[in-house]
Amino acid sequence: AATMLAQDVWTIAVLGGFAIAVMLVCWKEFKLLSFDPDFGQTLGYRMRAIDVLLTSVLVISIVIGLQTVGVVLMSAMVVAPASAARQWTNRLGGMVVLAGLFGALAGVSGAVISSTTSRVPTGPTIVLCLTLIVLVSLSFAPGRGVVWEWARHQRNRRRLLTGAVLDDLYVLAGQHEGIRHAHPVGTLEAMRGGVGDVVRSLDELSRQGLAKQSGEGGWEITQAGFDHAASRSATRDEDED
Repeated sequence: AATMLAQDVWTIAVLGGFAIAVMLVCWKEFKLLSFDPDFGQTLGYRMRAIDVLLTSVLVISIVIGLQTVGVVLMSAMVVAPASAARQWTNRLGGMVVLAGLFGALAGVSGAVISSTTSRVPTGPTIVLCLTLIVLVSLSFAPGRGVVWEWARHQRNRRRLLTGAVLDDLYVLAGQHEGIRHAHPVGTLEAMRGGVGDVVRSLDELSRQGLAKQSGEGGWEITQAGFDHAASRSATRDEDED
């Protein structure tokens, strides 16, 4: 930013505004070109001309960024905002808006950090800020982020283990007269082969009213749990048939 003059800022503002205006006016045509150019051709659109126009807008965007981040780092400015935005939405319109916001946020943040810190170049700082945005998006975006996927995997794993422990209690109840028979945690852990947190699953079953802890320290299935496990067993038998 230290090498940019006021004239450069005005040039970037004018060309950037022109590119945004073209995107707004030709939004429908650009979508047709991106996803189904053959269909656009059958509707009578001159897809070749639209392709040239979209490429021109992209070239303008690259040119106005060269003064800020340079030739090499500009490739990151083209790709990274869209990559980050894609993690947060499945809608093209929302993705374009988010990509613009992410790019603007990275540009402002990088410029501020560079101007307030000595011997820190603006271009690489902007790209580093953008990289941070991409990493946060890849990690925490709902439905797509790595952390989100890990949390969902853990929830599914706990749910499966809880169901398996309930099935074990159901099997043990069937081996005794009635369901009022407590079973040690060690027995349930042995039935699970030592895999998973059986105690946590028992606590979850207790909260759901499907199992309860007896006075002897063991666990027994409740009537509601017995009925639920019986229904699960019947469903599995039907699926196997």
